Amino acid sequence: MKRIINSICTVTLSLIVLCTGTGTAWSQDSTKSPLNVSLSYLVTNNTIPTLSVNAKTKISGKFQPVKGIEVKLYLDKDSTGKGLGFIGKVITNEKGQAGSVINPALAPVWKAASNHTFIAITEKTNDFDATNTEISIAKARIVVDTVADNNVVATVTEFKGDAWVPVKGVEVKLGIARMDADLPISDKDSYTTDSLGQVKGEFKHPGMPGDSKGNILLVAKVEDNDQFGSMRTEKSVTWGKAFIPENNFNDRELWGAHLKTPYWLLFMAYSIVFTIWGTLVYLVILLYKIRKLGRQEA
Repeated sequence: MKRIINSICTVTLSLIVLCTGTGTAWSQDSTKSPLNVSLSYLVTNNTIPTLSVNAKTKISGKFQPVKGIEVKLYLDKDSTGKGLGFIGKVITNEKGQAGSVINPALAPVWKAASNHTFIAITEKTNDFDATNTEISIAKARIVVDTVADNNVVATVTEFKGDAWVPVKGVEVKLGIARMDADLPISDKDSYTTDSLGQVKGEFKHPGMPGDSKGNILLVAKVEDNDQFGSMRTEKSVTWGKAFIPENNFNDRELWGAHLKTPYWLLFMAYSIVFTIWGTLVYLVILLYKIRKLGRQEA
């Protein structure tokens, strides 16, 4: 009887451990890191609207980019709440980023309204659940121009009804396009539009290097605005200093072409070579003389 009771207890304990382990494994498998997908909108020179996607997830308390996420992009919603116009499908790179230009076939949908919603959808995968992200923007444009005394003026307008209306209270940055980043035209980082939708700043970089004709690119931009997204426009002006490259390819410089080595460097190199070989030749002559003297004494 005691053996039967022990067997029953053993089987019961085994079942409890097995069920507990199975439940824990199922719970761990069902836990997925949340995928964070964000959208940003940029229009360049008032003609090319683009969308940027950023995918990341939190690992060990820190957000890390996620590579290889397939994202479907849509423009606006229909009556069922789904995407009305398919923009395209993108896949995030190693930085968790991807971008797409709005499909030209959606021009009628784009022109039909002054406000639009962009939708980003990801499907369920082994690592992440499905996501749905939206961003709403109002159509706007930014124009940059110059006035007397080297002043730069930018105007922000919003499309309402059938007209472009000035927008007040928008933060605008005025700068000069350089290779790595935009250099502010003055000590101020940004300006705020007035009732006419305008900002004005003084250009404080005379003699800025430009191209061969002295052209530089003035930049007016709005970054991450809640209503309009990001906008950027450029204008070429002849306020820079003409850059005339110097051709010193045939000069005697350290970086010069073949046989154009500086004389002082040639003197040093040949002096070292002659010194070393001269020493070796002198040693050989001394050895020969020593051997000859040894033979005479013998």
